[in-house]
Amino acid sequence: MERTAVESQLSRAELIALRNKRTGLAIFQISWIMAFVCMAVVHGWIRATSPSWPPPGVDQISPVVPTAMTLALIVSCFFARQAVRAVKGDQQAALLLNWGITLGLGVLFTLVMIYEWVTIPFSGQYSTVFRLLVGFHAVHALVVGIYMIRVYQNARRGQYHPANTWPVEGGASLWYFVTVAWLIFYVVLFVI
Repeated sequence: MERTAVESQLSRAELIALRNKRTGLAIFQISWIMAFVCMAVVHGWIRATSPSWPPPGVDQISPVVPTAMTLALIVSCFFARQAVRAVKGDQQAALLLNWGITLGLGVLFTLVMIYEWVTIPFSGQYSTVFRLLVGFHAVHALVVGIYMIRVYQNARRGQYHPANTWPVEGGASLWYFVTVAWLIFYVVLFVI
């Protein structure tokens, strides 16, 4: 990772603390991505051992809306990245705009996927597995979203600047995690 001019001016202890935060977050994300991968593998095993998937008489979930929401989620990562760049460049207005767009797209994604979760007709194992995967992801998206709302509130108060970027950087990194985790589930639910 590139060091900014401000990071170059940090004391050895401050730089180690920042690296430890980044490393800790990376370890957390890797461990949780493994949980998502395990759930995707179990989903694949259930599908492979079922006589047909979806079961006879059950309509397969249309991928149109989830695909649109997945694209919105991917686009939101671009805005999260722009927000990180803005805070490192001491551009408060750009930070707020880009973080706000990220939040808006995230809320839209979460609401639509909750709608999909609620409206899928009960069909036994097919709908139960769908609800499990989407619900598991939604919990993570909501928790990260709450953190991101807090970051936005603090950004409005002017608490972030080039010498204090970690909360924004960490929030964006968590949002990338939400996106990667969803892409894993999207593939097993709508592509394969």
